[in-house]
Order: sequence, then structure tokens, then C-alpha cells
Amino acid sequence: MEKVGFGLIGAGIVGGAWHAHVYHHMPRAELVAICDLNEARAREVADRYGVAHVYTDYRDLLARDDIAAVSIATPDFAHREIAIAAAQAGKHILVEKPIATTSEDAYAIVAAAEKAGVKLMVDYHNRANPAFVSARQAVQAGELGELRYIYARLSNTTFVPTQMLPWAAQSSALWFLASHMLDMACWLLGDKPSRVYAVSRSGVLQSLGIDTQDFHIAIVEFAGGAVLTLENAWILPETEPNVFNLKMELLGSQGSLYINTSDNRTVEKYTQAAASLPDTLGFTLDAGSARLSGFVLESIARFVDAVVDDKPLLATGPEAALVTRALCAIEESARLSQPVDLL
Repeated sequence: MEKVGFGLIGAGIVGGAWHAHVYHHMPRAELVAICDLNEARAREVADRYGVAHVYTDYRDLLARDDIAAVSIATPDFAHREIAIAAAQAGKHILVEKPIATTSEDAYAIVAAAEKAGVKLMVDYHNRANPAFVSARQAVQAGELGELRYIYARLSNTTFVPTQMLPWAAQSSALWFLASHMLDMACWLLGDKPSRVYAVSRSGVLQSLGIDTQDFHIAIVEFAGGAVLTLENAWILPETEPNVFNLKMELLGSQGSLYINTSDNRTVEKYTQAAASLPDTLGFTLDAGSARLSGFVLESIARFVDAVVDDKPLLATGPEAALVTRALCAIEESARLSQPVDLL
């Protein structure tokens, strides 16, 4: 069986675990090379998956003729330069969400991919989440009538900004979390944001040495009349049973639907140290196959399908750029304390 070569740029917690795992286990994919500014980290991931080639300069990876596609799993704000270079090198691109943290960067990446004629997918993996897939099926079947209101909450404990993300001060719960939920709302509604109003507060994380907002609350109006409330915080206590808290409520003219994946009690674990509710939906890295490892890894596997078999992309560049544009408007609204129009 002929395999297609993939490269990984960014070998941190997302790239080094999720992306590398999928490319290693997919039968028709081969992880050819790994690049990270931290050579030791890149080499550790390469050794784990039997990858021969390690780089600290992404340009060297992109110069390889045996790589057809790349994952870009660098920090949110560090996507544009790499993605444009990848497009110019003729590589298909999977970039972690959000596609970028400015509208200018987002649309520049989209334009570069379109000009080069390469595939551009953004890893909004909740589009493969069974809970949201079920919700979308219900919406599209008309079971809820006309969808009028969505409440979406996705928050993290302080573990994420203080321990998991070394670049948290250059991000926020808005970019790291609201990007997921806004994409879900657009996907479920099949509509575009038209107006936003938002507030944010700071203080808790600043007292911990992380200069970013504690939370954002936003009201998003859509062109078709639906309304979304977004709630995203980075200051939940670390005693919570999960590192994330995800809830969504859909209200239609003829029905409602409720999603709660963070309090999923399929598995409950209690030790002398703590109680926890292990995530059994997102990924189980010991499963041995990307197809058996949860929706987080299934999303990356869909990119392999798109590259190898020309299957549809799970989330496109233009869709992701629209989300980034709306998130920029939310930031502006919170800063100005006034609504911001998008259409």
C-alpha cells in the first residue's frame, strides 16, 4: 500500500501527542519529519513514533519532496508565516484552531492556500464530536423547529493557563475556548455572526503572573436572527473533576436540546488524591488506532482522508477565518464596551 508523507510542525502537547499519533497509526499515512524550535522535544516525539527526520527550522521540513501535507500545531498567534510558506511549497495544510488571532492573518492564510491550490483544514474537532453531530442532525431534521437561541459554555481550570500553556499570556480563554463554541454555533445554525457585544474581566490570572483576561462573556447575533451567548473562563478551580467544563443548550421554536460532555459520568474515578471524570469521548491514546481513539483524533484522521482520498474537509479555511473575524470583534467590543457590527 502506497503511503502519503506528512510533516508535523510544532511538537508540543497537541502536535506531539494527537497529530503524531494519528499520522503514525493511519495505514496510508507516513509521518516523515517533525519540526519544533525545541530540538529535544521534537526528537523525543520522533523517537516515540520512529520518525527519522527532525528539524528546528520549518523551512527545512517544507523543502522535502516526500511530504505532501503538514500539520501546524504551533501557538495560536504563530500560524501565518508557517502556513503561507507551506502553501507556497505546495503542501496541504491542517492548522490548529483558531486559524489565526487577527483577521488579517486569517484571510492571508486562506488567500495563500487558494492561490497555491492546496487543501486548508482547521482542526475544529468538535465537528466530529458525537454530541454535536447528534445535535446538528436534530437541527437539520427540523426536530427543534427554527433554532432561535444557543447558550454555550466552555471553560478551563487555572491549570491550563498556569501550567499547560507556556504562551497563555499571549492568548486568552476567548481564543483558546470560545473559538470552539463559536464554530459550533455557526456550524449548527449554518449562519454568519452579524453583531457582537462582549465584556471581559481581569485580575485573578494577573495575580498568578499571567497577564491575560480571566473570562469573556459575549452575545452574538446572527444574520438570520438567532442569538448566541458565549461564556468562556480560564479561572475555574483545579478541584473541578475535569480540566474543562463544556455545556451547550439549543432552543428552537419547537424543541430544545442540551449537551453536557464535561459531566459525562460514563467513567468516575476516585483516588486518595482526587475525584475525576475521565474523558471517554475525546481521545484514548492507548487505543492503538486513530479510528478508535475518539473525536479529537478522528478530526485529524479526516484530514488524512481529504489528502489521500480527496474526501471533504471537516472545517475549511474560510469558515475558520469567519470565526476569527468574529472573535476579533468580540475583543474589540469588550475593549470599547459597545456593540460591534460584522455585516
